[in-house]
Amino acid sequence: MGILKNHLDEECDPRLPGYLSHSVKEAYRVLHDLIDANPVLRNKEMRYAYGHIRKALVDTSIRIVLENSDIPCKIERTSVSNVKNGYKHTMLEVKGAIISPSVTRNKKALPKKALHRSTNSLKNAQFDLFHPVEDLNEKYDENNPPYMLLTYGDRNYQLQYVELGLPDITSEKWIEKVDITQSLILITDKSKESTIQKELDLSLTALAEELLRGAQDGTENI
Repeated sequence: MGILKNHLDEECDPRLPGYLSHSVKEAYRVLHDLIDANPVLRNKEMRYAYGHIRKALVDTSIRIVLENSDIPCKIERTSVSNVKNGYKHTMLEVKGAIISPSVTRNKKALPKKALHRSTNSLKNAQFDLFHPVEDLNEKYDENNPPYMLLTYGDRNYQLQYVELGLPDITSEKWIEKVDITQSLILITDKSKESTIQKELDLSLTALAEELLRGAQDGTENI
């Protein structure tokens, strides 16, 4: 179909896929560095914590990379429950898109049903061939960009893919997806690349150590 590919090419910053893919890859790198450096995490009883650590590292990595890039971006983390220090979802607003990151069990799967994803998917009425735009009173323009999901998945916590997808308005199937796993970072200023990498290393390492302490104590709240 090419709907999403065309939109990314024509309406979004061309560097966006590369930055997003790099963010996820860096998060996984730090996750495995953490596991390798801390034998306690290789205990069977500790594997339950990997998913929590992975999510926190990915969300943090995306924030650091985009905030240190030249791509204008608004990043919000919003609670989805009333539990103190409970789960929060990350939402990115960039030129041409609103994006939520989420892990999926495989390439075809959608993330688990969630209110914030279902609500935001209504923005995609203009792309849904089965629900006429006029019926839903939805209009797409520069002030109402489409909603995308940044999905990633692994096998035994080894990263397998990173994709951008356009969910339908029910958030129950994909309209289209684009694999960005091999997208490259387009940076002309090497000092900028060095700054981003340094910030990533410092921040993700500190976060990983904090998460490890929480996992060992059984008190992690991510």
